[in-house]
Amino acid sequence: MFSKFSVKKDLNRVDLIFGLTYPNIQEIGMSSHAIRLLYFMINSQENMACERVFLPDHIRYPHSRHKYYHEPVRTLEHQLLLKDLDILGFSIQFENDYRNVLWILENASCLSKKNAPFWEQKNRNERLPLIIGGGPVITSNPLPFTKFFDVFFIGDAEPSLLTFLNHYLEWNQEIITNREFLNKIKQLPGVYIPRLKNPVKRAILENLDDSPSPIPQSSFPKIERKGTFQHHYFIEVNRGCPFQCKFCLSSFHNYPFRNKSIEKIFEEIEACKKMGVFDVIAFIGSCVSAHPRFTDICKKVLNSGLSFTLPSIRIEHLTKENISLMEQVGIKTITIAPETGSEALRRSIGKNISDVMILNTIKRLRESQIRNIKFYFLIGLPNETEEDIENIISLVLQINALGFEKHALRINVNPFIPKFNTPFQFEITHLLKENIQYLLQSYQKLEKGLKKVKSIKINFKNAKNILNKARLQAFISLGDEKMGELLECYYQQGANFGALRRAEKLLGFSMDSYFLKIKKGHQPWKLYS
Repeated sequence: MFSKFSVKKDLNRVDLIFGLTYPNIQEIGMSSHAIRLLYFMINSQENMACERVFLPDHIRYPHSRHKYYHEPVRTLEHQLLLKDLDILGFSIQFENDYRNVLWILENASCLSKKNAPFWEQKNRNERLPLIIGGGPVITSNPLPFTKFFDVFFIGDAEPSLLTFLNHYLEWNQEIITNREFLNKIKQLPGVYIPRLKNPVKRAILENLDDSPSPIPQSSFPKIERKGTFQHHYFIEVNRGCPFQCKFCLSSFHNYPFRNKSIEKIFEEIEACKKMGVFDVIAFIGSCVSAHPRFTDICKKVLNSGLSFTLPSIRIEHLTKENISLMEQVGIKTITIAPETGSEALRRSIGKNISDVMILNTIKRLRESQIRNIKFYFLIGLPNETEEDIENIISLVLQINALGFEKHALRINVNPFIPKFNTPFQFEITHLLKENIQYLLQSYQKLEKGLKKVKSIKINFKNAKNILNKARLQAFISLGDEKMGELLECYYQQGANFGALRRAEKLLGFSMDSYFLKIKKGHQPWKLYS
């Protein structure tokens, strides 16, 4: 399935073929700014070809037991087998895609390749691809993946990726030795080699204007699933977040907060307009509304005859003027994240927004043409009490009293997942088995308090499933190098929650025992900037 702007190079005229892999289906993968950016960066090099790789639909785990799927995964552009690529690079955005990474590696006959590092494979003509990984999951903690990957990129890709690929070419063409190759790449910002355990600092692109603008961008025929944005034109507005909420990955793993210049953003809006393919611009960033010229950016899109979409927006940035601009482009749903129903708890996690501010802002939204509001709340936060759960119900009911249509208020509630190198990195107590019942009761209390309200749509009905996923996500987020064996066993056992219990039993491992170790201060991965 191709778009007008897919890049299909003559492979006889390139020196390197890179398989850019998003470990999920195509619609989700092409909704990733990272995939579009990396695809553009690599293909901008005349001697390199970047081919995309996505997960097929309707797979089962593990691949070896999938009776209905025997076809090998191939690249999108030239239908190449993955084992024939020079480099297989994964962009990993979510911990729960771990099993998809292993499925793709097994399909490509690369899952068991790590008996010897890539550069020690003696017969170059028969070697498998170099396997590299990056993305927020890897930056947060690459250790559970070390069994399967040769090299990781920690932090921003722009400072090192193309230099790394040129060093690979030097090695591949036997201009430099194995040792010289390793010595060169381990000195690059953000490059971590698991076999060497080399000290690594997070790579930081200091000026966001230096990030290449992926112009043109790929768009596929409109077979779109709910929640994907593959048919939007992406413009990155900023990186990181200036508000430093204590649970937030972006605030601490993408520090410092950087805005793209207004001139660069305007240039990209004009490029989108000239393409004549995209009607909607998707602003990319953890806090796009924190850009000092955010309102001017919205006006520029509007004046260009285009529309825009927003990720979650800060309450205090929903001014009358900004709401008016959103109305003019036809936005019908706004996403906000109060996180808690308690002002005191909100302040303790670094989110200094009062209930009065929330209610006043939502009153403005209610008076606008924006019909729906999606809310995100967290439970299991440090120092949380049962009263804090009741406060979520109280806050939502106060919002409901402002008068909303059926299912206009969409309530999402997720368990807090600690991440290394954030202030709450050791706060795992709530996910211990002994405390899961408290979280289940919290979900039940929330559902009971909200389900009969006509304007409210509850998006957390399968609490057990949500909590099982949360425990696994936390396990991957906080795991050390030994976790690779357990997670591979989990994958081979079927990659479901029963499989995880079987894997724990087979390997004599206890997730709870590991979480207790974290609670006491075990931190195998430290991020330096």
